[in-house]
Amino acid sequence: MNYSIFFILLIGHFLGDFYFQTDGIARNKNGCKSKLIKHCLLYTLAMLIMILPVFSINLLICSLIISLIHFVVDLIKSNMKNREKNEVGIYLVDQVIHILVILGFSIFISQNIDLFYISSIRNLFDLFKVDDLMVLSVILSLLIINKPASITIKIVLAKYGSFTKEEKEGVPNTGALIGELERFIILLMLTQGQYAAIGFILTAKSIARYKKIVDEIRFSEYYLLGTFLSTLIVIITYLLVFSPFFS
Repeated sequence: MNYSIFFILLIGHFLGDFYFQTDGIARNKNGCKSKLIKHCLLYTLAMLIMILPVFSINLLICSLIISLIHFVVDLIKSNMKNREKNEVGIYLVDQVIHILVILGFSIFISQNIDLFYISSIRNLFDLFKVDDLMVLSVILSLLIINKPASITIKIVLAKYGSFTKEEKEGVPNTGALIGELERFIILLMLTQGQYAAIGFILTAKSIARYKKIVDEIRFSEYYLLGTFLSTLIVIITYLLVFSPFFS
């Protein structure tokens, strides 16, 4: 399989499904077909943007079919969410299906096309002495550990309740930013082999909530679950997406 094709399509997926999707679309697409169609059009746009540097008719057809399947899967998910209460399971299965579809098409199309980047992109690779897989793996890793990771953690933790409405202290909306910075720093430490520093980062984060962690058992469990999920996502991303192409 050509991993460059797989990573290009995956980047398109994460851009379209997370970064190009506004909060309003995410909240309303399950009950509003116009919002769902708008989401899928933006998803298609993200896929098309990603294939422009390596444009080919086969890749264009592949991207359009993936986008159509994405619409069908999201439509099914929308109907299921109206009946089922297992939001975590539906979300995870939805993402697994999307990724497996992209994997399947990547394997199929790898047998039919060779990637040829436009000259400006090739010149940049030559200038910095990097190959496309290294660049794509960095971009994909950074995309995964930010908004997709934040949304995944939020959906999983929602099953166990939320403290955002109960908390009066602290600056609003800083929790998500702290989590994103934490994951970025952990990934950076992993790339440098500074594993001991990761413990220092997690300890520093805990100091700010020390009193609440000690005084409230429910909050401490909620906090630990979120921290472990966040760290796990970074480690898995590093092992599967980043590390194999920098060895």
